Amino acid sequence: MQGDITFHYYVYGAKAKMVNKNDSLYLKNTFRIKAFQLYSFLKLSTFKLLGIKASKLKDQRGYWHKRGYVYMQEILNSGYLDREMFFQNMLIDKLRELEFGSVFEAGCGFGWNIRRAKEEFSCVRVGGFDFSFSQLKNSKEYIGDLDIPIVNSDNCYLPAKDKVFDIGFSVGVFMNIHSSKIRLALKEMIRVCRKYIIHLEYDENHTTAELREKRSFKTNIVSHDYKSLYESLGVKAVTVLTYKDFGDSYMDFQKTLTHGVAGWEGFEGAEKYVMVIIEL
Repeated sequence: MQGDITFHYYVYGAKAKMVNKNDSLYLKNTFRIKAFQLYSFLKLSTFKLLGIKASKLKDQRGYWHKRGYVYMQEILNSGYLDREMFFQNMLIDKLRELEFGSVFEAGCGFGWNIRRAKEEFSCVRVGGFDFSFSQLKNSKEYIGDLDIPIVNSDNCYLPAKDKVFDIGFSVGVFMNIHSSKIRLALKEMIRVCRKYIIHLEYDENHTTAELREKRSFKTNIVSHDYKSLYESLGVKAVTVLTYKDFGDSYMDFQKTLTHGVAGWEGFEGAEKYVMVIIEL
């Protein structure tokens, strides 16, 4: 990223907003359950009972600013990442097959994927973008002294020059982008990347009926048909893998784990993502 990005903010110098009473759902516990988790459960149950399908959030900046304060510790302590590592391994294995000198994550959160990328490819330039100050504040702790510049920015408007990275990727991030904005985000990936784009994201066309029903009530999760969307933008997916392709491998991976998930929701399984690879 040396000199080829117009930095809006360096996370290490940015000032995150202080927690205020509006964030209380994410910071307080009720009967040893985080208040936002209890609220989400009650909301989901009510919607199901009444047959209501709530509209998806059009802008999730506020949601992730608030939730970001607790997200890193919540997910690190839950055993969730032990299962999510299956998908991270899929990403790293694919990167090993490709030639590249630079890679970035669109929506890097507290830095879980980009730290792994830097550890695996130490000579490669690795960077990240995210719009949540609270997530990026935590990334300083998680990434430590590794040379990984991170920029506060929206995936729909990346502060980077054209074709500045060989590869860009996302893992469970673009499913948080509203349908009215998803084409903007995909156009930015095409603009910024020179060789490949890799997505591990949610596509309800390639999942189970059970997960499709569960996620239809979640206001922060949006399904996108990445293959069709990219084709409409003039590029084609060279690979689309679904749980039907890697489900058996996921089950074998699960057998190596010795403990369950401590979080309020169980891990959703191989059907939560598709892997889409775009060659530019």
